[in-house]
Amino acid sequence: MRLKTIRPMILFLFLWLVAGGAGAQFLQYTPPGGPDQESEDRREELERQIEAARYHLGPLRITPWASISDLAYVRNFFENGAESPDDVTASVGAGFRAYLRNGSKAAWSLQVLPEYTWWARQEERRQLNGTYLLGFHGFFNRLTLEVIAGREQELKIVTPDVPTPVSSRSDGGQIQAELQLTGAFSAFTTFSVEQQDNLVEDLTDPRFQELGRLDREERVLRAGLRWRPRQEWTLGLGAEISEVDFDRVRGLADRSNEGTAPIAEVRFRGNRLEAGFDLADRSLEARRGAFFVPYDRITGSAQVAVKGGRRSSTGVYASRTLAYTISPLYSYLQDERLGVFVGIGAGRRASLRVFAEGGANDYFTFSPLTPPRQEDVTSYGGSLTFPLGRFLSFQLNGVRSRFDSNLPGGDRTYTSLGTTIALGGLL
Repeated sequence: MRLKTIRPMILFLFLWLVAGGAGAQFLQYTPPGGPDQESEDRREELERQIEAARYHLGPLRITPWASISDLAYVRNFFENGAESPDDVTASVGAGFRAYLRNGSKAAWSLQVLPEYTWWARQEERRQLNGTYLLGFHGFFNRLTLEVIAGREQELKIVTPDVPTPVSSRSDGGQIQAELQLTGAFSAFTTFSVEQQDNLVEDLTDPRFQELGRLDREERVLRAGLRWRPRQEWTLGLGAEISEVDFDRVRGLADRSNEGTAPIAEVRFRGNRLEAGFDLADRSLEARRGAFFVPYDRITGSAQVAVKGGRRSSTGVYASRTLAYTISPLYSYLQDERLGVFVGIGAGRRASLRVFAEGGANDYFTFSPLTPPRQEDVTSYGGSLTFPLGRFLSFQLNGVRSRFDSNLPGGDRTYTSLGTTIALGGLL
């Protein structure tokens, strides 16, 4: 494999010197392009959303929402001869976000955002998706408490084995709490439960039907201490406990697993420099009666960015994550990335972001008799975003990924060019 020895060494060094990470989601496919830009302080963000709400009904604030999203041309090619048809897809939705203050230090939020996903040629892939979330947000004197629960059902890629978007549903909730102990120290905890279901039962393509093997329930608990010596710095240490239960599938090994991990996080946000990492030294093993290949390595993601004038920024990012595979011969794959991005302010309000990244997928086999499987992965793409008014935003985006496998017939590509128009919310 190209750069088989050098690339992991560079990635490992970068994870330790600059970054690493254990993202908020556990064992998921990571879209190319690097981590999203971190949001502002959660309380400030919620206040901004409430103040920007268009309609006021007493204490109730309502923001209508409408969107034509993921209007895209999608093309897949699998070297083994099974080529998915080129197609055009779009998701059209209309709904609302609502906010209700509960005193001066707490508020409730509700998102009702149904959307219909349409495919031009593949009628069986048309689906009613949407986001339905209820949340409580409390920002008290020393305690910050947020509880969010509901359903998120959207079109997305769920595994690099089949790099094409399908409708996937996530039911669950999350509790986040942080207690201020002193001026600089605080204790935090996060608990999340998620049931992941891929809605592929009625699809005719056998590759899509195999995605049902990834249906599972995940539970993750994190707890630790944070230290904020200055406004720009946040440092944290803690521990994580995770449990994953797969739906039983006849003839397929049960990959249910559990594990623990010490975690570390660092955030720095200066006037010109932003950097951060979130490390987890994972130790995963099979749950009782399951068949899972043990994993004992560091996972994580990181980003370092230098900001310039006119909303411009340049940065690098790295990640090591895990993703489940649909193949019955492999337990999971380790996904490693190194990438660069450039963001440029275009005009008064528009922004352009482009990226390029390279990496590798290493598959962990159940049996030493199974042929080793590795893939070189390259991706590039970008997005152009600009507001058309206070409540209307427009975005053009494109991405192309190529997977070069060491096994015959394993090469594949994914290409998507699309646009999104959203009313009543930022893209």
